[in-house]
Amino acid sequence: MALLQLEKDRLVWRARQVTGPDQRRQSSFYSTLDAHLQGGWPQTGLVELACGLAGIGELRLLFPLLAQSQARLQVWINPPAQLNGQALAQHGINLSKTLLIRCQNPQHALWSAQQSLNSGCCSHLVLWAKNLTSPQAKRLQVAAKDNQALMFWLHPQPEPSTSALPVSARFSLAPLATGLRLKIHKYQGQWPQHPCQVDMHKLWPSLAMPTVTTAPVPALKRNINLVSLNSHKLQ
Repeated sequence: MALLQLEKDRLVWRARQVTGPDQRRQSSFYSTLDAHLQGGWPQTGLVELACGLAGIGELRLLFPLLAQSQARLQVWINPPAQLNGQALAQHGINLSKTLLIRCQNPQHALWSAQQSLNSGCCSHLVLWAKNLTSPQAKRLQVAAKDNQALMFWLHPQPEPSTSALPVSARFSLAPLATGLRLKIHKYQGQWPQHPCQVDMHKLWPSLAMPTVTTAPVPALKRNINLVSLNSHKLQ
């Protein structure tokens, strides 16, 4: 009975549950990223996104997928800021299929994530959490795969967790003027690849490099400006 209870609580796994990597993919709706990932995001499992600072474009990365996959619930747990329902709707998110959960206790947030996945009611889950232990990640990974869901774990560290953590994919994100730079640290079923630049300008035209025009100035004035700038840098 003790062993059965441990298995029920996802604390132990039988050998028959260990399978090869799932090669199925679902489109990210960014053609460059889909080509780089040989089809897109994993169909199921746990994906780690190391974002560093919040608000660098991590939600823009997920919005196209979430807007197209709304047959079941989408669960958002502990976002770092208040979600704007109007903004979500403008990006194509069906609010009637969106569940927001806030937990003061990080353990409660992980419990909510696992229960949401095990319910079989959600297709995608986005969790913000500072860290996960290997057993916690394993339970979420198995729950997502068993219930045909894809979970994104976002955290504020600039680099991903240790390679021993059982996740389907592991990325670090860095902001660009018109999108994001994704470094792929792990992707089950694929060899490591060079970083990928995701251009979001087509979906969000306001993302563009600012154009700075400068009028020609006399040589003497230009030299003074350069001296002034260099002096400022030294302070």
